[in-house]
Amino acid sequence: MQRRALTFLCFTLLVAACAAPQPPAPTATALPPATVAPAPTVAPAEAAPTPAATVPATPNATVTLDTLSDDQIRAGIQETLDTYAKAYNDNDPELLKQAVDQTNLPFRRLVQGRFETYQQSIGAGQGSFGYSVNSVLRRDLGFIQAQIASDGGSVLDWLFRRVNGRWVLSEPTEDQIGKRQQTEDSGFLFRTYPWADDVNPTVIKLMKEARSTVLARLGKAPDKPVDVLIKPIFGLPPPEGSNVLAYYIRGSRPGLPARIVVYAPHSYAFGSYDPAKGWEADLLATLTHEYTHLTNDQLFTPIARMADWMYEGLAEYISDPDAPLGRGVPYAVQQNQIIPIVDPSERFDKQDLQHIYTLEKDVSLAYGLANTLVAYTAERYGGIDGFWKLVQAYDRLQNLDAALQEAFDVDLETFDRGWREWLQQKYG
Repeated sequence: MQRRALTFLCFTLLVAACAAPQPPAPTATALPPATVAPAPTVAPAEAAPTPAATVPATPNATVTLDTLSDDQIRAGIQETLDTYAKAYNDNDPELLKQAVDQTNLPFRRLVQGRFETYQQSIGAGQGSFGYSVNSVLRRDLGFIQAQIASDGGSVLDWLFRRVNGRWVLSEPTEDQIGKRQQTEDSGFLFRTYPWADDVNPTVIKLMKEARSTVLARLGKAPDKPVDVLIKPIFGLPPPEGSNVLAYYIRGSRPGLPARIVVYAPHSYAFGSYDPAKGWEADLLATLTHEYTHLTNDQLFTPIARMADWMYEGLAEYISDPDAPLGRGVPYAVQQNQIIPIVDPSERFDKQDLQHIYTLEKDVSLAYGLANTLVAYTAERYGGIDGFWKLVQAYDRLQNLDAALQEAFDVDLETFDRGWREWLQQKYG
């Protein structure tokens, strides 16, 4: 996501884990939503069928939103949420299908992809999922926007519609969200859609705040224009990985602006957030993450010359120093499931923090661990300037062990051991 929150290419509701999108430029990056092992809860009892409570009692009446009360809508959506939670708890993809609009193919792929990512993560099977409906809001085109409370304490804003007499998770299609609009503001070109007009002004405000945060923490921010696309649905082209929340793309040709793409709040792709803070706090961290990538790439060391953990860790560190908590780092440390900095095997798809985008699982955890590597480097080796010293050495040498010895006079084994001891002290 960011959670949210994933080559931002940062290459990402459990996660919002970050999978690699396929943007046109090879330097794009994608942010994964955070993967958190669910807190163990008592799974809610499956609701008994209550047809009289969910549909009008009048025989042969046509059921429309106008004929359904809010209580009836909530009851129908709750039944679907119980099915959705049971699918996660039982790792049952067939049951998941019953809760999802099977006529919207891109959306179906999104929900299925996130389900599979979670079931392959270290959090799978560590607790039970449960959801309840807080409120419902009637929207155009027969959609209901429901605020959903999870048993873990977070909330989600999901869309539902009735298909064959049953409420299912869904979203509009590209043809239904309105014509794309453009707004220039403070060096940004914002591309938006009417479907998200309730949140677009806030997203624009937060994007400008993200730039200010990066400028304050890194001391630099680009003066060049930036193109920002706010996507209200998953079904907009180009096709992307199911776990992408946002990403940054370098301008592919001279004169073309860099682009940041982010999913709008109130979309399934956006994921969950803390109700005490609101979605704005999570979105600000996401936008700051992406703008850090842009600044890193344009004004510091090109991200193509950095190890994956360096540029993803920096973006996480600048946007939210406490993000490792939400990405499952304490659990991984306590269970001794830390992803190594360097995979010493001969395999092509290295399973380490040097190559985050080739990880087969737990990408969101890798983002959290990358954050801790930047924090550890800054704390033990001279602050953020020490981090840049290491980056510059790695840029020249393209070998982490050699770069560590040049920058800090320590070898990789010593650096790795010190980091793991630091993780135990902080999260063990």
